[in-house]
Amino acid sequence: MYLKQSDLFWGMSQDTIQKITDKAIKKEYEPDEVIFRAEDRADYFFVLINGKVRMELPGSGHKIYNSVQRGEIFGWSALLDRDEYSATVVCEEPTMTLSFHKENVQKLLEQDAVCSSNFYKQLARALGDRLLRTYDLLE
Repeated sequence: MYLKQSDLFWGMSQDTIQKITDKAIKKEYEPDEVIFRAEDRADYFFVLINGKVRMELPGSGHKIYNSVQRGEIFGWSALLDRDEYSATVVCEEPTMTLSFHKENVQKLLEQDAVCSSNFYKQLARALGDRLLRTYDLLE
């Protein structure tokens, strides 16, 4: 199961994971295909199944981060109630993702406080890890 490979879903019950998966959209992308652009509506977040994506700052084309690990999340703006994505995500090779509409996930998390707490703790950890890796790129 793809979500088991993502730390974001650690600590969730199998039932909750199944409910989230049932609403996920699996999609394949070609190299150089844009998954979303900075300033697009942030309605979905994504889990990388396979492939590689890069994130670019709006207007600069500068790479700020690469996602290459299975289970890694991106598009997290959707999970933080941001209206728009803050970066553009482009595929660097054939890529497959699962996408999740933020409202579907939020509704499920509202039903289970423990799962919700674990989910947002894991999200904070993932964002912290990404920030540290971004600092490494800037050095």
